[in-house]
Amino acid sequence: MKYDQFFTPVRIEQINQIDSFDHQFGFIGSCFSDHMHQRFRYHGLDAWLSPFGTTYNPLSIVNQLLGSIDLTHEFNIYSTENHSFYWETSHKIIHSNSEELKIIVQRLRAESLSALQEMDTLFITLGSAWVYELNSTGLLVANCHKLPASNFTKRLLSIKEISDALHTLISRLNKINPFLKIVFTVSPVRHLRDGIVENSRSKACLIEACHQVVDSTLTATYFPAFEIVMDELRDYRFFERDGAHPTEFSIDIVFDKLQHVLFTESLTKVFNEVAQIRRMENHRFSEESNADAMEKHRQNIANRKHDLDELHPVRW
Repeated sequence: MKYDQFFTPVRIEQINQIDSFDHQFGFIGSCFSDHMHQRFRYHGLDAWLSPFGTTYNPLSIVNQLLGSIDLTHEFNIYSTENHSFYWETSHKIIHSNSEELKIIVQRLRAESLSALQEMDTLFITLGSAWVYELNSTGLLVANCHKLPASNFTKRLLSIKEISDALHTLISRLNKINPFLKIVFTVSPVRHLRDGIVENSRSKACLIEACHQVVDSTLTATYFPAFEIVMDELRDYRFFERDGAHPTEFSIDIVFDKLQHVLFTESLTKVFNEVAQIRRMENHRFSEESNADAMEKHRQNIANRKHDLDELHPVRW
């Protein structure tokens, strides 16, 4: 690296050349997947987000998707005096009534199946290879749901366990949607509670498993989100104060790099127009603002949206 360079660029292979807003995307996995979904929607793209909540380990992500493909597969419910939840979903899906919860989750699974059947590209973001299993049954859980740690055994998934699960998932997805393209990413969020060495071991397992799958599968590819943040940006300026989560700015950088390998240049220019309108929508007037000026601003937004809609099916 030359002395006048402050970054070591990560080489990113072309994923696609999408040139239309008609393309349907999907996102599932860690919180980094949530951030990417937000940016896709912000720029007017048709994007599905997994309703099962933030999920970090690959086997639970696979279980959620397989459970959406096969609606007869039973999830494992757990009930206390106050609420019920499923071990296969995040802590955000709970209910005071177990029967109501069953209805809600079954509906979410059916809606997810419909989305997967129509989807063009699915992003799967893996967060951690560390998993927790119930001591009582050995069941691998997606979330510990704030139960005592003594109820679980923590272990590191092997590369083979991860790659085998991902291969099974791809095979099942191909049956319901033969044209679906899958993009694997590893989250750059650092799981420091596991320990720095333990986090490195985890990420290494995820990365190797992804590459083993991509190297043997025609419908899957890998986007180096982890490498961009950890090796190209490589500075605590790009992390929040906790030292674990990338800042909004660093996520924007990753999204910008993803745009260039996923979309045509002409479509990214339209994204800029959509973003300008979004910023106009987010403008806040003061209490002293003139009513006529506010109405003129709203009409200007409506006109710009209409003009853009005449050319592109933007999902506002």
